[in-house]
Amino acid sequence: MTRALVLAGHGSHLNARSSEAVRAHARALAGGGDWDEVLIAFWKEEPSLSRALDGCTASDVTVVPVFMSEGYFTGEVIPAEMRLNGPLTRCEGRTIRCTRPVGVHPALAGIVVERALEAGASRGDAIFVLGHGTRRNQGSSSAVQEQVERVRATGPFAEVAAVFTDQDPNIASVPALAGERNAVVVPFFASEGWHVGQVAANGARAVRYTDPVGTHPGIAAVIRDLALEAATA
Repeated sequence: MTRALVLAGHGSHLNARSSEAVRAHARALAGGGDWDEVLIAFWKEEPSLSRALDGCTASDVTVVPVFMSEGYFTGEVIPAEMRLNGPLTRCEGRTIRCTRPVGVHPALAGIVVERALEAGASRGDAIFVLGHGTRRNQGSSSAVQEQVERVRATGPFAEVAAVFTDQDPNIASVPALAGERNAVVVPFFASEGWHVGQVAANGARAVRYTDPVGTHPGIAAVIRDLALEAATA
């Protein structure tokens, strides 16, 4: 039996850096020997999700969505584009497993903490985990909230809260929420893009933005863990 791993990402026609992290994670995993093939596929870039398995000869395939939450893309787009019937699909002698998205894995709480510390966060700072969110799908924000709870339980910071770009509490509320504390915003995104780097915010003593969680090298280990767990379930 030959085995393949597919990293399914969003990609972008507008931002050339959007797929860099997925490609980097695939390169890191390709040398590990766990799979005969390590492939990548995207919703908005080539190679496309719909053609992800073109040329793939493996009879056993595991798809890991490199997304930060469950929602429209993981629940509808990936299954439709890749013609999957759910977590387990058997078609023409091939077994295809699809895992939960990267963002729900408990290890990401540790990566949130690492990103904050990399940006110089200290014990007295307020840490804000920035997610996309949407009022149309509750699952979009639940992964962020779960990671916030994990960081609160184990992290060294005075305050940890979730903020969002498309729902409340909104990113614009960070200065008010931080009050007298310095604020560090950790983007809970899969790739480079929105809100990366150091940014000044009106009304706050200091607001720092870390690199996105999804670009951390430790994400490759999370992908591997999700894939191997699915293969033995």
